[in-house]
Amino acid sequence: MKSNNELLVTRVLDANCKIVWDAWTKPLQIAQWFAPGVVMDVREMDVRPGGHFRFAEPGSDEKGEYTGTYITVKPLQEISFNVIDFSQSNDVAGIRAGFKVEFVQLGKQTTMSLTAIPREDSYDKATYDTWIACFDRLAIVVNNGNQAGVAH
Repeated sequence: MKSNNELLVTRVLDANCKIVWDAWTKPLQIAQWFAPGVVMDVREMDVRPGGHFRFAEPGSDEKGEYTGTYITVKPLQEISFNVIDFSQSNDVAGIRAGFKVEFVQLGKQTTMSLTAIPREDSYDKATYDTWIACFDRLAIVVNNGNQAGVAH
């Protein structure tokens, strides 16, 4: 995290770009890592510009949901989205945010960088730490894909 008004999370993953991209765009994979500490229920996922997604914590009503719209979908390069986080039970309107993720293939590894769009002054270390926890889980998902010899 560069400053309190610029959220930037970068991770180098030991997987090719296709495997990392699939972890963002395949329902069974994103369910495994999108929220720290829980496997999400993917209720809707239409990965295209203007397409919607709806994820929820298992057994929760809409207050436990994350809903959003994909803005940019450039396979193996970039994905951006707006999201409303309804997981905070005390926030009826949800927490609104936007993110852009860029993917760069470097040999057998992929560098993945997440930034907030637009830049806001409301990000703190807790937001950064949440994404780090998610990306720790994402690394396990992509490494399992590599070890299982998944054809991508």
